[in-house]
Amino acid sequence: MSFPLPLAVRYALAGVVLTLGLVGCGARDGVRLSDTATTVPTETAFALPGPGGPAIVNIVERSFSNATQQDIFLFTSASTPGQNLMRVQLFGPVGLKFDGTKSLGYSSVRAGDIAREMRRELPGVALRQSPIYMQNNYGPFSYAYGRGRGNDACLYGWQQIRSPDNARTAFQNQGTIQVRLRLCEENASEEKLVSQMYGYTIRGAFNTATWNPYGAPQSVDPAFGRTGHPIYPKVDDIRGNLMPEVPAERVRPAVRPRQVVVAKEKIVPIKQPAPEETIPLPTSGDMKGIVVPSPDCVSQSAGAGQCK
Repeated sequence: MSFPLPLAVRYALAGVVLTLGLVGCGARDGVRLSDTATTVPTETAFALPGPGGPAIVNIVERSFSNATQQDIFLFTSASTPGQNLMRVQLFGPVGLKFDGTKSLGYSSVRAGDIAREMRRELPGVALRQSPIYMQNNYGPFSYAYGRGRGNDACLYGWQQIRSPDNARTAFQNQGTIQVRLRLCEENASEEKLVSQMYGYTIRGAFNTATWNPYGAPQSVDPAFGRTGHPIYPKVDDIRGNLMPEVPAERVRPAVRPRQVVVAKEKIVPIKQPAPEETIPLPTSGDMKGIVVPSPDCVSQSAGAGQCK
């Protein structure tokens, strides 16, 4: 024997069936992509490699409720398995959009955590941590170095950028930056790989007044401008700022224009005879004494008689 269901119960069951049907139809529309992991353009990188470093190939950005992380994949030509990578994590106010998402676990740099990271990023590579204290523009950092497959040299570097605890308040100097660098290169020296830890540049930040993991700027050295505190430049600074030597120009003697002298023809005046030296003309008396032989006389021989 069956009893009719109350009207309210029947409406409730109908609503459940309709909801299940709509969910089933929605699932068949396609796969919805998550907004927490996306590929972003290379020009939006949180950090850039140093000069001469590997080029950026791709960037995968992940958003959490308390941080934003970028895996900046770098160009790799080494034979050691794995991909060169710079991971940058910015802890800070990401906004209300990611309140319901998973949070990124934060912990300060610890030896055990670094050892696990190196085994994960460089499996099978024996790395030796450097015992030397080093510091770049953002503060102290450290690294481990080893030989990879073939002639590869590998480095795993890490750094945490965070203002001192005594400078952190609820209104200033908040936030933290974590940086990891995995780098392998064929025939590279240790100095060349370590230079990337000195040369990289952070260019990402949260746009809030309280976020400042770098801390307050350092004060000016009190010795500046005071008497009795001479400051000498370094030898390298002097050599690097020398003006280029300009060879002295040889002074050439002044060349005077040579004056061309055109020889003038010397005109010698003809000496005119003096009046007393004038040759007198013949007179009529002189003309009478002159005998001109006839042509017949000239044609005769020397022994002829007297010509008339």
